[in-house]
Order: sequence, then C-alpha cells, then structure tokens
Amino acid sequence: MATTTDAAPLNEVDPAASCFFNALLRETRAWRLDTTGHGEVARLPITEGELQLRLRHRSASGECRFQWPILWCKAGASQAVDFATALEHILATPALVGPLDATARHTFRERVLESRANTRASLDDRDDLAHLQNGPLTFAEAEQGLLAGHAFHPAPKSRAPFSEAEARAFCPEHRARFGLAWWAVAPPLAAGDSSRDITAANLALELLPANLATRLPPCFSALPMHPWQALQLRRQAWVQAQERRGQLVWLGNSAAEWLPTSSHRSLYAPRAPWMVKGSLSARLTNSLRLLSLKEVRRGLHLDRWMRELDVARRFPGFAVMQEPAWLGWLDAKGDVDPASLVVLRENLLLGAAETETVVLATLTQQPLGPGRQTLLAARLRAKAQALGEPLPQVARGWFGAFCERVLTPLFGLAVEDGIVLLAHQQNIVLRLDDGWPVGMFYRDCQGSGVGDRFLERHPQLAPPENHWPQATLRRYFLYYLLINSTFAVISALAADGLVDEALLLRDLSVHLEGLRTRLDGDLDCLDHALHAARLEVKGNFFCYLSGINEATLAEPARLYLPLDNPLAATTATARHQGVPA
Repeated sequence: MATTTDAAPLNEVDPAASCFFNALLRETRAWRLDTTGHGEVARLPITEGELQLRLRHRSASGECRFQWPILWCKAGASQAVDFATALEHILATPALVGPLDATARHTFRERVLESRANTRASLDDRDDLAHLQNGPLTFAEAEQGLLAGHAFHPAPKSRAPFSEAEARAFCPEHRARFGLAWWAVAPPLAAGDSSRDITAANLALELLPANLATRLPPCFSALPMHPWQALQLRRQAWVQAQERRGQLVWLGNSAAEWLPTSSHRSLYAPRAPWMVKGSLSARLTNSLRLLSLKEVRRGLHLDRWMRELDVARRFPGFAVMQEPAWLGWLDAKGDVDPASLVVLRENLLLGAAETETVVLATLTQQPLGPGRQTLLAARLRAKAQALGEPLPQVARGWFGAFCERVLTPLFGLAVEDGIVLLAHQQNIVLRLDDGWPVGMFYRDCQGSGVGDRFLERHPQLAPPENHWPQATLRRYFLYYLLINSTFAVISALAADGLVDEALLLRDLSVHLEGLRTRLDGDLDCLDHALHAARLEVKGNFFCYLSGINEATLAEPARLYLPLDNPLAATTATARHQGVPA
C-alpha cells in the first residue's frame, strides 16, 4: 500500500474540508458507508477508483468529524491525497455531482478553494484560538470568532468580490473594526419607515456623530451604511450625478468603533442604541446580500405584532432584537433602491444583565485546530470539573436548559401565536450565566413569517406576504430550529465525547412531547417534528454548485431534500418500550 508523505497529517483539523464533505455526503446518495475494524469509512466512487473518508464521528443528522488525510484507492492500493486533488476527482464524477460543463466546474472549484484559503488565512491570522475554545467570550468576540462557517456548505467562507485587502479591512474573522459611512439624502430621494412613534430618520440621528451632524443640510435625512457598500455605490454614475446635483451629500465616515458581526453586513458598536444591518453587493455563500423592500417591512410588522404578546412573562429570558425602522433612497425610476437599504436593529445588550451573550454558531463550530474541541464542549468539561459532577449529567443538564430557553419560546410563538422565527445558528444569541443558558436573543426579523394560527387570531388583517402555509412552515421552521441549530448542539456534545447522542435525542423528544401539553394552539409542527419519517433540509452543496442566488429564487422549496428524522425513531422506540414520551 503506497502512501504519500506530503498530505495532511492524521491529527490535522481541516474545518473547510469538513464543511465541504458534510454537505456533499448529505446531498448525494452515490456513496456507501462501511464499518471496519478502525471505525466507519465513507466510500465515494470516482471515475478512477474511490475516495475514502475515515470518520471519527457521525451524528444522526449527518454531521461528521473526519480523520485526515483523504485516501484515494485504486487497483488495490491507496495513497493519501490533498483536498484540491480530491476535489478534482469529485468534480470529474457525474455520479456524485451530475454533469458539469467546463465553466461550471472551474467556477465551483475556484470558489471552493478560495473559501478554504480564506478559512486558513483567518486561522493563521488569529492569536486567540485557545480563548475562542475556552471562553468566556464577549458578544463581539463570539461574533468575530465564527471562523469555520456553515458546517454543511461547500464554500462557507466565500465572499466575492472582496479582495484580500478588503477582507482584512471588513470581515469579522479578521477582527475588522471601522466607521459607519454616512450620506445626507434630500427629501425627494429619501425613503424609510418606522413602526415606532419616532420616524426612521430621527431614529438614525441617534447614531450620527456630532462632527458629521454639523454637515447635515436642513430637512435632509441621514443614512448610515456599511463603508464597503458606500464605496461601491459612489462608483455608480447615477449616484455621482445625484451628488453633483446635491440630492445626495457625502458626509464621511464616523469613528472606527463599529464591528462586523458573523453575518458581515450587520454592524455592532457596544455603546450604540442600534445595530445597523445593510445591503452588501457581495455574494456570501448562496446569496447576493441585498435587502429587499418586503424583507425590511417584515421587521416593522413583527415589531407591531409582538407588542401584545407579553413575551417577557410567558418566556423569561427570551427577547427579539426588533428592527423597527428602515431607510434608503429612491432610484431613477422612483423605486426604493435595494442596494441603499439599511435597517436599525435594537441593541439589547445595552443595559442588559451581566450575562455572556454568544452566538450559537460559534459555540458549536467544528474544532479549529489539532487536539481542540468545540467551545461548547470545552466549557462543559470545565463546568463538570468545577462541580465535581459526571460529564454526561452536566451535558444533559445544559441541553435541557437550552431546550427550555430556546425551543420553548420559539415553538411557543409558532404554536400559540402563529408567529414563526427562522432560528438558525447565527440568529440565536444565547444568554449564558456562568456558561449556563438563561435566555436568548433572536435576531434577523427578515427571517420571520406567520402561519394560519396568526390569521385565525387576527381575522381583521389581510394575509401578509410572509404568510406561510402548513407545508412551508414545516419545511423552514423545523429545518432552521431543529436541524440547523438543535441537532448541531447534539452533534457537538456527542462528537466531543461528552454524552451519548441517543440520550440527547431522547431528551429532545421528551421536551417536545412536553410542549404538546404545555402549549395551546396549532400543534402541527410539533407533531411533524416528533413523528414524520423525514424532515426537509436545505441543499447548500447543489445550490452553490448551480450558482443560484437563493435570495431571489422564486421557489426556494426546490433547494430542499429529505432527511431521515432521528426523532421519529426515538419516539417510536420509547413508545414500544412503554416509556412515556
């Protein structure tokens, strides 16, 4: 058996390759799983032989930890190959990726390798990897510590058309910090709306520094913007013409106190009352990150609807970072220009209790170096040692608190009120007290919708554009909250050896069954989560391979594919054994 000596060492951690292969294995059936004396092996047939991926761990939701290097087996011999070589073999195999023309193959290959290079560059750039593993982290550290990206995506750190210099200046993984760009917009061009008693323009003034406020012409609106986006717009002929006419006035940049969060286009300053989320004319993962008018209006609707719900009493520790205002300008046709749009998001960290606030995606991201583990696992190992309690007991206790503080309010709003929040890992900001979940902030009101239950409770309202029928609600809500978020927590705890995954799936099933008795309303999503043989999962690999802009896709459902539901088997087993579920 021949083995090369220049491939990855056995103990190497390769987050980018892990994300790529997790996505591929989830979305193609043209591979098989074998169990050997050394563990499980995923075998991918290629045009010449097969690629073998040795698995350190495989979760019920499909997330894997891999043992590198990749092996290429042909004619009874095997050799270690690097990721780029394996990628070439995969893209040359229609059984795995379908037929590809030369252009599509080249584009995808370059984007995947670029994303991997971006991941490596950010890891090499950081001197705080131990801190990111062990914590505790501030909100800003957690946001800028998401270095691996989406665990099921072939190129989670793609960011066209950012140059390397722009990436270092503007991307969170490089711990960027900069000033907001500011425009003054004349009344004929100004656009915006607010769900509060104060106009959007006046709310934005709460962020405008005094030195720039002196330059604001009378009656003009001040418009904050991501500085990279402002640079792109200032190159446009129409914008330059409006500047010459005095309809758009460039005010300049504020002090460098704003940090890009994990989404890149949402900006945070610790002492500011609002976060700023704006359009970015850049393709990050699957989408060109431009806001739309319908999306920014969702924030205003949600802010109005939730005032009546007494959320703080019903779900202690839970809150939504509301987005009650949006601003932008009108284009040459008199329509709102999507490239100019920004929303103001409540900075709930101001005045909040002294708790740690950490985005869930950073807690669960794949290990960032040899011998490392997830931040979640590291924190719980330290907790178990400090308490002198068994590790599985601590892990299950933490997961139970997570279910109560995250799943209860999100299912509660959906079941009882018909308000649906698509809570993927980057939209869940956990509030931790000594590492323990005590609450959560939900963010990103563009990812909100309403179900039939909402229309029943508000018969006087016309169905909004984001009214989702039952099948749509099942698909999106359960994908984001269960598969993307909750199963990721389970996988992280099990992969790092804290607890048997079957126990956590059992605990999750028990919690969801308990919600069926606690909540009063439309139980369809809960029943579907517990009993459906399959759930639906977004296919990021083939979405990205096809070059589709997910944000403007007329039928996003076409991106989804079936995933065996581990909860269905768990619930069925419990009932067969006579254990109340």
